[in-house]
Amino acid sequence: MFLSDQNPSLRVVPYFSPVSRTTCYIVAPREGTGAILVDPVHVDNDFYALLLRLQIEVRWIVVTHPEEYMRHPLHTLGRIFAYQVIAGEEELFGRTCRQIYPEAREPLVLEGITLEAIPFLPHSRSSYVYRMGNCLFSGAIVHAGTLGETPTNYNEELLIATVKDQLFTLPGADSDLLLLPSVGPPSTLRAELHLSPYYREFEAAE
Repeated sequence: MFLSDQNPSLRVVPYFSPVSRTTCYIVAPREGTGAILVDPVHVDNDFYALLLRLQIEVRWIVVTHPEEYMRHPLHTLGRIFAYQVIAGEEELFGRTCRQIYPEAREPLVLEGITLEAIPFLPHSRSSYVYRMGNCLFSGAIVHAGTLGETPTNYNEELLIATVKDQLFTLPGADSDLLLLPSVGPPSTLRAELHLSPYYREFEAAE
């Protein structure tokens, strides 16, 4: 379990799915039962038992980037909870979303938690990294020490440039921002900036 140092009332609980081989995150205030689920995964017995143990109700599902493996959990969770999807799309697997637009930079407040949606333009119009407290949920866009898959070298360079422009310019980027991807282990922006080979030129320029 991760606990945001900047907001000690925030719970962030990861769950790794062996089916999709990705990690989702349950984000909830210390008090209350409403919760946010970031990048839903297959709802197996262990995952459902975790939700019951936490005594939370999933009211919001936040999607960093639409992936096919999310189809099943969105359907299954819809039979258990009354939730709303927040994504960069108007509709996702037959479910209407509360669509986020790159031009709208006003943060959302969900269950008393401030959520900032960071658009990943020009890399992708439907991809977002979400900031809650000192946690950055990057989905499959940015992993610890590497990047998400891209079809060409040009797209990879575009993604690297987008990380530099959108993440490394955030307040606190070189101190205490925790990076929580859906693929691989957690990291920090500071570690990525100083240790990842993708950003060495950027670090030297700083």
